[in-house]
Amino acid sequence: MKDKYNAVYSLLQRIPKGKVITYNAIAKKLRLNPRQVGKILSMNSDPKRYPCYKVIRSDCKLGGYTINGVNDKFSIERKRAKLIADSIAFDGEKIRREYVLNKI
Repeated sequence: MKDKYNAVYSLLQRIPKGKVITYNAIAKKLRLNPRQVGKILSMNSDPKRYPCYKVIRSDCKLGGYTINGVNDKFSIERKRAKLIADSIAFDGEKIRREYVLNKI
């Protein structure tokens, strides 16, 4: 099980600045369920080292963002702010497709 965590966190470090990836793309790469990826990311204890805020839903919406065990409206606002700081552009509630990596 720990290998799955390490594999997910390792992939997070390979996402370049100005890009995001979907839960599904990570799941396909590692042969996991996208929900497993989300669960692993929700337990990330070092978000500066492992930038889980760069993982989004397949429909280009933000999805969840857990900070210190809390996933609420303010967490999602922080995720959006972090992405904007990384020069990610939005069309309404969705990230523009040109910022989304299809695979890693």
